[in-house]
Amino acid sequence: MSPGPALRRRALLAGAAGSVTATGGCVGELRNLAGRDRYRQLSLSIASVPASHDAHAVRVANALRENLERAGVDADVTPKSPDVLRRDVLVNHDFDLHVGRYPSEGRPDELRTLLHSTYGEEAGWQNPFGFSSVAVDDLLAEQRAVAGAERAAVVDEIQRRAVELQPFTVVAFADRIAAAWTDRFDGWPAGGPARLSDYLRAERTGDDRTLRPTIGDVRPTRNRNPIAVEHRSRGRVTDLLYEPLLRRPAGAPVPWLARTVEWETDPLTATVTLRETPWHDGRPVAPSDVAFTYAFLADTSLGGMDTPVPTPWRRGAVSLVDGAAVVDGDVRLAFATDHREVARRALSVPILPEHVWSEYADAADVAGVDVAEGTTEALVRSNEDPVGSGPLRFVAADPDRSLTLERFEPHFLYGDDTGGIPGPLTGPPAFDRVAFTVAPSDAAAAELLEAGEADVTADGIGAGRLPRVSRTEGLELLLARAEPFYMVGYNCRRPPLSNERFRRVVARLLDRESLVSASFRGYADAAEAPLRPPWTPEALAWDGTAELPFLGEAGTLDVEAARAAFQGAGYQYDGDRLVTRGAG
Repeated sequence: MSPGPALRRRALLAGAAGSVTATGGCVGELRNLAGRDRYRQLSLSIASVPASHDAHAVRVANALRENLERAGVDADVTPKSPDVLRRDVLVNHDFDLHVGRYPSEGRPDELRTLLHSTYGEEAGWQNPFGFSSVAVDDLLAEQRAVAGAERAAVVDEIQRRAVELQPFTVVAFADRIAAAWTDRFDGWPAGGPARLSDYLRAERTGDDRTLRPTIGDVRPTRNRNPIAVEHRSRGRVTDLLYEPLLRRPAGAPVPWLARTVEWETDPLTATVTLRETPWHDGRPVAPSDVAFTYAFLADTSLGGMDTPVPTPWRRGAVSLVDGAAVVDGDVRLAFATDHREVARRALSVPILPEHVWSEYADAADVAGVDVAEGTTEALVRSNEDPVGSGPLRFVAADPDRSLTLERFEPHFLYGDDTGGIPGPLTGPPAFDRVAFTVAPSDAAAAELLEAGEADVTADGIGAGRLPRVSRTEGLELLLARAEPFYMVGYNCRRPPLSNERFRRVVARLLDRESLVSASFRGYADAAEAPLRPPWTPEALAWDGTAELPFLGEAGTLDVEAARAAFQGAGYQYDGDRLVTRGAG
């Protein structure tokens, strides 16, 4: 007799219940496993330029990668072209770690630009790390408000905090190395030509009136926008095309486009009288151009967007100006500091012609650029035919190959309106034209020099080329200590780099002494502080050992010590792998 429907149903229910009972433990385990985060190896990418652009940076990046891997981190070095790297790091903030050279000029107020939390989401060299510290912000504001020994003490404390919190790790100040023939032009400074005054001091020793420097950077052949951050480093070429109110040809400020600067206190203001000189298109440089420049650099949209769109280049200098106005034919500048030495930094920005740049205040959409506050045409235009007021004017460019400038005859340096400017910088220069040739690597620059196709290296050469160049009879080597420093920058917006304890351990994976010897061939000064003397704190003056000492000896990492340091910072290992909890 077959079971009835009710019996069959009870049997099925009983069987189902038995099945659930039998598998209940497994289901619970599966649920527990599904609900737990799995551990994955911590991965970091180190961004840098290719070795052909900067062999020093790549060697530092590779040394850091090797030690991160020994400590259990999955690390890689990602080489990127200079413009892509700057866009990723300085504009889009799309990086983990970055190894490169910060274009420092050795002035303490640069630290405000580099570290203040206000700039954390802006583009450019203003706090590209996304670092934030209320205590550091207060110190950065204080160093603008005090002077003398009191300011020096505050600057010392800022640097001590930077070393403690490690938004970036200073590695070394590399020497600037250049080479030049002296049979056509001579008089080059140690380190070779780096600024306008170096070109103006050159002496002609031959008959040719065309100076032929090499440059390693192709960007000026494509883009001559003086405020486009991904195309500028220290503006060595645009420095020849655009004039500031003041220059520092030998360290001390010299009135330049400004004939005179008269200072008043309580509050601090400056009244600027301009020299009579034209723009390269023939129009006169006017006080209104100066007032426009400071307003424009503070907001390149000129009020046309919901929030200001400041220039990413020279941002710290521009922030020192509270207002600029034309008064009785002069320019009156009001400052955000009471101290003249700090305020002078604002007078170093390039003055722009209003009749050219006012047309580029509208919004612009640029593929690959994600700027939170928007962007304007001014920040992205290539400025192919620049109109400046410098002693040289643009003639022609062959993208990625060459750039030609020529002497601008109506410039004030070549006339009588040169009061206050040192004599060697006035009068016509030793050349009529400057024909820059792109040498995409140190080897290419050396070949151009050896072949007699170039006179001097304007972007310098790496230490690795010194033996070859020194063997070339007639070539003069030009060496100098420099203010720019190599560093490892951390994106503090991203974990684990948002954790200062983690950053402090990473900093201890770098052996500066070994890097100076192996990566810089000895042509660098190991350092931990971002400013050279006299601004280096006594406690951070390099004596062979860092405040955060290397976790090893003679360049060899103590792996167990490194792992213990990461564990002490709150991280854990799965076997040899430093792991993080996540869904990946």
